[in-house]
Amino acid sequence: MRFYVSPESIFPDKNLIRIKDKSEAHHIRDVMRLKKGDTVDIFDGNGREYSCFIEEVGKEGIIIKIKEELNPKHDMPFNVTLYQAIPKKAKMDFIIEKTVELGAARIVPMVTDRIVPEIKDFSKKIERWKRIAMASSKQCGRRILPIISDVMDFNMALMDSKDKDFAVFASLDKESMLLKDVLKESSGKNIAVFIGPEGDFSPREISMAKESGCGMCSLGSLVLRSETAAIYVLSCLSYEFQQ
Repeated sequence: MRFYVSPESIFPDKNLIRIKDKSEAHHIRDVMRLKKGDTVDIFDGNGREYSCFIEEVGKEGIIIKIKEELNPKHDMPFNVTLYQAIPKKAKMDFIIEKTVELGAARIVPMVTDRIVPEIKDFSKKIERWKRIAMASSKQCGRRILPIISDVMDFNMALMDSKDKDFAVFASLDKESMLLKDVLKESSGKNIAVFIGPEGDFSPREISMAKESGCGMCSLGSLVLRSETAAIYVLSCLSYEFQQ
């Protein structure tokens, strides 16, 4: 079994880990029903992972002993920031879960012209999305937790993407090129990916993206849902840059 523990609760010099987080302790103690002596792997979200065994299971927390630090895994062969227009209902949960599995390093929930937010305060949503990203990282074997940023509007997101090597801007615009052609004309592996809402980005946003130098990208002859588009692009990038 594999669990996440924040770095401040890990003491490598003492071969000791203290789990005080109630949800993770509940998962170990009450859901998985692990006991003293059971073997677990612990990762700290910053790239380090340990092979361990449970020393003590108590109501106030769990004490774990480190047997050894595991060899580091290779990082993803690219660094993707996904700027994702927030879809309706729980679709964003699904997008975060799957794009984390596919290697997104950072996810920026984005409000665009054609989105009418169902809520004004996203703080609880952000916390939920962070929990989903952590659970997805735990499941798929990632050692570095992806960053879930605060919600940005389109203008802020476009400015935020300026430091990337290039930007893939998925759009139904008639001037858009196929993704494979956008990648051929681009260099570097620090990538921004823009995925719009139902109904696509607005003409204003498309114009701004062109002026900013984004690679206007078609995802083929079929019109994909927003949640499908994000998974499609991350999958293609994983294939293109895999080592």
